This record gives sequence, structure tokens and C-alpha cells, in this order.
Amino acid sequence: MPSIIGVEVAKTSILCCAVDSHSIPGDLAQFARSYTPVTLLSNLSGVQTLLELGDIYVLEPTGDYSKIWIDTLKSNGKTVLRVNPKRVTALKAYSGVANKTDRYDAAFLALYGALNLDKASAFLSDFAEDLRAATLHHQFLTRMTGNHQRRLWQLLSHEWPEVCRTASGKKPQQNRDWLYPKPPALWRFIAGQPTNTTARRQAQLDATIGTGLTDLSRALAAQICELERQQLPYEEKISALLESSQFKPYHAVFNAFGFGEMTRAVILSRIYPLSQFLGEDGQPIKTKAPSEKGRYHRRNRSLGAFRLALGLGTQAYQSGQERRHKPAGSKVARTALYLHVQTKIVISGPRGLAQPPKLRSHADYYQSLGEMPYKQAVMKVVSRIVKDLYRELLAAL
Repeated sequence: MPSIIGVEVAKTSILCCAVDSHSIPGDLAQFARSYTPVTLLSNLSGVQTLLELGDIYVLEPTGDYSKIWIDTLKSNGKTVLRVNPKRVTALKAYSGVANKTDRYDAAFLALYGALNLDKASAFLSDFAEDLRAATLHHQFLTRMTGNHQRRLWQLLSHEWPEVCRTASGKKPQQNRDWLYPKPPALWRFIAGQPTNTTARRQAQLDATIGTGLTDLSRALAAQICELERQQLPYEEKISALLESSQFKPYHAVFNAFGFGEMTRAVILSRIYPLSQFLGEDGQPIKTKAPSEKGRYHRRNRSLGAFRLALGLGTQAYQSGQERRHKPAGSKVARTALYLHVQTKIVISGPRGLAQPPKLRSHADYYQSLGEMPYKQAVMKVVSRIVKDLYRELLAAL
């Protein structure tokens, strides 16, 4: 009989609770109050004891502290189930427990695992979690690269102004193409690294009206090159994960939307599997809720959860006469979709029948918004994309 071990991770220790999967307590709250927890320190002795506790381990993948335990358990052949913290909190609240302590959290992690052991949709996908980690690392490096680039452009405007614009009046290439191993030639030249255009660029630099390159500019260019090279392994990992067979039906839908690889990775890391947003019968969860005027209106809870996962949810705040709403959900996903609209619709412009059908439809919708403020218009299109994506995935899967 497999034992389910709930593991609540702290900074320097973990607290564990064991539950027999074939003998689940009837009173969950009473069990959580009365069981004897096992506290282990983050050292070799703690790892050895943890491996002897059971067969299946349930953890919340929150922060770097949990990652080391997840990796350790997996490398030793243990089954690790990662769970959304909100689901465990909901089970705890349903059982009448309001306290937030490590003791209760470990117990309800184990109980949640035992109650849902046969439901794959109750746990987070390893592929989705790996995608999420890779995209977060890649985006961190992208932000660092962007910060360095902005400062370097400022310096070049008076050190080497001729290089800031091409003959067509645009900036030269400043970002490495997806999966291309080499950073742009301009940054490599400034950093003193070999390029195919070194002689031409050196002649242009010798004739500049600017003050000439400083050590700071060369150092920034070298750091940009290194950051861009550091992005490549994550791009290779993301591309490999996207090729996984379970994502194939999702890609069939994504193709119609014209999503790039990074956008696909971010979306999948937040919404896979789609079944997590549906009821046990595989259908959308729809309810009736009273409005402020006493009337009832239907709410699509599944669509609401889907929108929240992609950063399009709203959080209401009311206190006295004050009442406001603010965006809620994944900022990473919201940003990825915002950039998708910027690059594929706003900047690229209409391309007629050459565009994928949904992308063409969204481009037409953006054009129909007329004089609406830019950011508001882009977010309107993002909202339309998320609703269309939900409906298309629901029909295809």
C-alpha cells in the first residue's frame, strides 16, 4: 500500500506528513490536528530520512527552496506530484481549517494527494512546469540584455552616432534570432570579438564624428554577447519540450493564431492541460450568480479561470465607497500576449491572406478600434485572443 508524503518546504528544513492511500481519514481537520509530523533539516541526514518515508511525495512548486527537494526525490526514483497551492488551500477551507501553519499545510498536501491520486488533472504537468522554469530563466536574461542595450544605445549616440541607424533609418539588428548561436555582429565588433564585417565597421568608426568608443561601451557590448549566448541553451530546451507529443493538438490550434515559439511556451506553461479548467465530466463549469440588482446571470467559471491563468483576470477591491478593479493572474503570460500583438499585428501590419486565419481576424479587429488609446487597444486585442483561444482549444481537444 503506497504512502503519500506531504512535504511542506521551509528555508532550512521541511515538515512531512504521511497518509496511507488506502486508508484516508474521514475527518480531515481532526487528522491534521492530531498527526505526528516529521521535521527534517536540509542536510544529507534529512535527505536520507525523507527517502525512507514513502513512495509518493506531494509538494507545492513554490520558489527555489522546493526545487532542490523535487530534484533530489526524482533523482532517487521517487514519484513527485506537484500541486497548485490554491487547490490545497481550497481543500483546507472546505474542511473548516483557516489556520496557515506548516503543520496543516503538510497534512493537507498529503491528503490532497491521497484523495486525487488517480486524477492526473489534479496535479501540475512536469512538462508544463519545466516549460515554465525555462521561459522564466530566458525572460530574465532578456530583461538583463535589454537593460544593457538601452544604456549602450545612449552611449553610442555621442560616441559613434553613425552606427545607430542603417541607411533606411532603422536601428541595426540588436537581438539574436531564435536558436541562432551568435549575437548580432555590431555587439561582437564593439566587444572586440571577430565578425565578418570587422574591416568595414572599423573604417566607419575611424571616421566617426563622435567621441569614440569608451571602455564602458565595450564592456556593455561584451556583457550583451554573453547574456545572449546564455539564452541559447534555454531556447534549445524550450524547443525540445514543445516537440513533446502531448502538446501536438495544442500546436494545431496555435498555428491559426500565429504564435511564435516563446509565446507558445509561455501559454502552455500556464494552461496545460486544459482539463484543469473543466469539470470532472470534461465540460466547462457554468454557474448562476446574483447581480447587484437582484437578477441572476450565468458565469463561465472555466473561461474565467483560463483568463486568470493567462493574466487576464481581475481582482476587485471594495472598502466603503471605494471600489476598483486591477489586473490579476500571470504577468508573464499577459506580457507575452501583449508582445505578440505588438510584433505580429501592430508592427508587422496587415498581410492579407498570407496571415494565419485567426491572426488575420485579430489584425482586422485591431484596425476596427480606430482612435482608441494604444495600450487600451492592444489589451482589447489580447482579451479577444484569449477568449478565441479558449473556444478553439475546447472544440479541438
